[in-house]
Amino acid sequence: MNHKKLLIIILSFYVLLAFAGYLSGLFIDVTRDAGKYATISKEIYENGNYINLTVHGEAYDQKPPLLFWLGAAGFQVGKISNFWFKFPVFLVVLFGFYAAFKLGESLYNKQTGMLTAVLMFTSCIYSLYTMDIHTDTLLQVFITLSVWQLFEFVKTGKNKNFIFGFVAVGLAMLTKGPIGAAIPAFAVGGHILLKKEFQKLLDARWLLGIVISFVVVSPAILGLSNQFGWEGIRFFFWENMAGRYTGSYVANAVNDPFFYLHNLLYLLLPWSLLLFFVVFLEFKQLIQNKFKAVEYVTFTGIWVYFLIISSSESQLPNYVFPVIPLIAVLLAKWVVIISEEYNLRWKTAFTIQNIVFSLIWIAVFVMAVYLFPGVKFYYWLIVLAGAVSTYYVLKMSDVLWIKLVAPSAIAVISLFFLLNTHVFPYIFSFQAPPKAARYFTENSAENEKLYNYRYTQYELFFYSNPQALQLHNSDEMKMAASQKGSWIFTDKEGLDEIQKLNLNPEIIEYQHLFLNKGAQFILPGKRESALHPMYLVHFQ
Repeated sequence: MNHKKLLIIILSFYVLLAFAGYLSGLFIDVTRDAGKYATISKEIYENGNYINLTVHGEAYDQKPPLLFWLGAAGFQVGKISNFWFKFPVFLVVLFGFYAAFKLGESLYNKQTGMLTAVLMFTSCIYSLYTMDIHTDTLLQVFITLSVWQLFEFVKTGKNKNFIFGFVAVGLAMLTKGPIGAAIPAFAVGGHILLKKEFQKLLDARWLLGIVISFVVVSPAILGLSNQFGWEGIRFFFWENMAGRYTGSYVANAVNDPFFYLHNLLYLLLPWSLLLFFVVFLEFKQLIQNKFKAVEYVTFTGIWVYFLIISSSESQLPNYVFPVIPLIAVLLAKWVVIISEEYNLRWKTAFTIQNIVFSLIWIAVFVMAVYLFPGVKFYYWLIVLAGAVSTYYVLKMSDVLWIKLVAPSAIAVISLFFLLNTHVFPYIFSFQAPPKAARYFTENSAENEKLYNYRYTQYELFFYSNPQALQLHNSDEMKMAASQKGSWIFTDKEGLDEIQKLNLNPEIIEYQHLFLNKGAQFILPGKRESALHPMYLVHFQ
């Protein structure tokens, strides 16, 4: 067998291993925002109302419906489960890799397009946010599709690109609101302006495109109008986006202008340090060329949005996701350029990636041996295969971009597989609401009801059958507790209130990890102190 065929076999194995890692994440329990989205999908599936959204039976206005429609469609095909909530989204993400390939090809060439998809497929953010579903998981796909099609429209003037581009804008808005239109406008509009192709802005079809997008997003507007009137529409177009930026709707305690830079260090692994080097090269080239460039889609698409979210009063890691495909194009472009010649730039990039993949392997060993021991025997075979494959690629491949990219991809795919098959299942096993909901579902008598009291997330509603009901205050809690056959899920303060009623209920205690406050859980010695008691109380 020649070296080329063996290299293809090695890389094919790691593509399959990456898919195995991705698919494993689809079975992990949902929590926090993903738990809310799964609950809304479940309620759509059960009540058949795709327009007027509800969560635990109450009108919902925070996000448009496309993600929830996909979840409900998954339940129609399979059953109400983690997998069938996440799987339709994963299929859309796979299409997004194709759209990113075509975008990179359209902006530069086929090799850049291929590398764009590879860099995305092997980035930590994709593994993380296909396991922990956010609306941004879908948003980035439709933004990629819209930018690709609208850039093609700018180049060729073809109606099919124009139509597909604005349908994609509408779908992006149907996922997360006006930001789905803003980023394509920054990217494609910025390109037109900086290229000084002002006559293209006079094309009357742009106005028709706005109409197309509004038609696509109209179900979201109709649902908000039905349930909230004009305030719902205003919230969709203004408060939910501008309110987060200004802090009038949602704000952080402290605004950090470097928040997304240090979050990219792990979200874009294993390409984050390479990105910083590439950004340096990109701006150096732009300055040398007096800001003349082949395309400005990546420049305005990335940096206008990046400046906005970095100065926003509301900052969350997933907010950077919509421009990751554009960042991947920028990375891919420079990987191709760097790999054209064995020079200082390539040696610098190669050194960076050697450091990164070495650190990833160290992290794998620390996780598997110390932080989360007890991995299956076959995982050590994967680690051994990774070491051998990396050595083979570095020694035998004569293609510079493969030597630069493949070792890091092998390391991070092995890390993904460890996280989704061992680490995350263990961490998520300390989620009390799914345990309590499943216990109720399996052990409750006919006509008994489960209530949620004082827990602010939504997993209990998704995993319970019949679905849990929300208690809003202590009076409602007392009313539920007075009824024989009631079950109440609550925290320590809620239990204290219940015990003052002197009803002598059955109490089941769970140890719960709040994932947004669980950094100390990573260290085995501090793990127990990171857990908080939650209770399932049965009134017999």
